[in-house]
Amino acid sequence: MDETFFLWAQWGILDHGQYQIVKKWFGDLKVAWEKIDVTFLLQLGFQREKAERVFSYRRTIDFETLVRQMGELGIRILCVDDADYPSRLREIPNPPPFIFVRGVLPLLHKSIGVVGTRGMTDYGRMATEKMVGDLVRNGFTIVSGLALGVDACAHGTTLKNGGPTVAVLGCGVDIIYPAEHSNLAERILQNGGAIVSEHPLGTPALRHHFPLRNRIISGLSRGVLIVEGGVKSGALITARYALEQGREVFAVPNDITKRDLSGTNHLIRRGEAKLVEKAQDILDEFGMENANRELPLSYSSLETEILGLIANQGKSIDELTLETPYNVAKLSEALIGLQLKGTAREIGGKWVII
Repeated sequence: MDETFFLWAQWGILDHGQYQIVKKWFGDLKVAWEKIDVTFLLQLGFQREKAERVFSYRRTIDFETLVRQMGELGIRILCVDDADYPSRLREIPNPPPFIFVRGVLPLLHKSIGVVGTRGMTDYGRMATEKMVGDLVRNGFTIVSGLALGVDACAHGTTLKNGGPTVAVLGCGVDIIYPAEHSNLAERILQNGGAIVSEHPLGTPALRHHFPLRNRIISGLSRGVLIVEGGVKSGALITARYALEQGREVFAVPNDITKRDLSGTNHLIRRGEAKLVEKAQDILDEFGMENANRELPLSYSSLETEILGLIANQGKSIDELTLETPYNVAKLSEALIGLQLKGTAREIGGKWVII
């Protein structure tokens, strides 16, 4: 690509529709860069103040500095017209005309977005680790947003299981947000993954960037798994984008007493997401065999003890509390673990083996 291509990407003013208009009107990006003016931006729908402001910024773009920075950080720019631009992302409504890719963009033919609340619960952590671990062992690439909570857990679990993962940012790829995830971002890059953004280098993490970021998470993915989130959360915004893009949406059911995390139950109730309790549910939906199907499950000593107690008629958690030296919190953690392994579930107030 020539200098003009990089300058357009760093200018970063066009959405997909505007990009197509510019190409059609001027013929190519080089001619457009030379001839475009404030008047044309007004015709594209820019307000005069913004059109004049972005033109003023354009004069400050330093091509040599840009190329040097990209080389130092291992950044590429992909255009929507490039052969190596992710094909799934190109298919969505309003794909970004340019994306900045830091690192190596892994194969995305088996990719799934995993998102959820920043305020992840112990249940959310266990669900994320179990689901993501199994998906990675079945060859999936995990796409998420590097945020606190479920996102970071999804990335970290992927790395722990030796898989590639892609982090999509709401800022430039030269800025890691949140900053405390700098080490996580470096591990993603070192293990064959990538950091992706549609925003030019140097763009800060601004609140309105994140909803748009979510469309790229779902756009890069074959489906999206929502672990935990409120009805008005970013996770559910991702689910809505996924539905608009024709992606499969999966949701882990949540505790009905946790109203602030009822988003996944909301999606399931409305028929907008498929209820999943284990990775096998997702594999079945995609018509895939489970590479780990024949591997025996391992149980902790507490899980083994509980299985022995519920083997005949099943028991409520209150009954288990009376019959064991463990408190409700400890028992709940073990029971959730058994549920995620597909071994036990609660039916009619009693935990039974399935």
